Amino acid sequence: MSRSFFRAVFLALTLTVLSAAFSNPLPCKGVCNDTHDPSLIRRTSDGKYFRFATGGGIDIHTASSITGPWVSAGKVLASGSSINNPGADDAWAPDVHYVGGTYYLYYAVSSFGTQTSAIGVATSTTLDSGTWTDHGSTSVTSKTGDDYNAIDPNLIQVSGKNYLTFGSFWGDIYQTTLSSNLETWSKSTPYRIELNTTSPQPSEGAYVYHTGSYYYLFFSSGSCCGYDTSRPAPGNEYKIMVCRSTTVTGGYVDKNGKACTSSGGTLVLGSHGVVYGPGGQGVYDDLVEGSVLYYHYVDTNIGYADGDKVLGINKIDWSTGWPVV
Repeated sequence: MSRSFFRAVFLALTLTVLSAAFSNPLPCKGVCNDTHDPSLIRRTSDGKYFRFATGGGIDIHTASSITGPWVSAGKVLASGSSINNPGADDAWAPDVHYVGGTYYLYYAVSSFGTQTSAIGVATSTTLDSGTWTDHGSTSVTSKTGDDYNAIDPNLIQVSGKNYLTFGSFWGDIYQTTLSSNLETWSKSTPYRIELNTTSPQPSEGAYVYHTGSYYYLFFSSGSCCGYDTSRPAPGNEYKIMVCRSTTVTGGYVDKNGKACTSSGGTLVLGSHGVVYGPGGQGVYDDLVEGSVLYYHYVDTNIGYADGDKVLGINKIDWSTGWPVV
């Protein structure tokens, strides 16, 4: 038998052992499905929670708490994105932030399995459907043959600079900066901060979070989608990984000290129980639950279709210097 076979068996057995340590997600109430690549935020004016997710014009759901009850509340881009790319009516991977009285929502326009991609941005002062202004492309784009794929954006502000982390498969995860207006690329050359050298380099969905002395690079690894028609080998489905660094721009390593640019990564959350293929994650500091990891997953009691994916939320324990859920 081949070495690749034994590696796959070892990975599956390892994940099976580790799965016993994972806590189940907090109970979610209301409309919790159709939540691929969620982004969560609490409105400053009244404390209402907003959830945004991949698909269509980026669906909006609202709730009185981070666990619900969630109700449908319209779309961000009801008429689609103004970006002239295939997939403009089906924006992906929203990432929302509140800066200086304005909410900025970054998103991607692409087609599955291609590098014809662009990262766009929309703004609102209230988060409500019907109040969003689409500014189109940030000019962070990619085309066939580029080192990276310009999807799955994530913003973090550090010392007055606006860092945009992005990428999916191909050269995996890259980082660049946006201009001070938060709407356009600064033209700084993107640089790689994570690479899984195992073909087909299945890393995406980066989220950078700062706490204590470290920046934590969370990312999703494995096959994300289409589980209802083609399920990957055990252990190759989506899972959430992390590396950390003392600087936002790189030098990320996993718990064993392996560089994230050399296939490093520590498992944060994998499949367990009825939770299958968790990913598309972010981190949020909630006033009630504290620091939480939010993500989508398939509840195997419900179904494996992409539209069946539900919102998962786990409390994070940072006491060891690494996120434990």
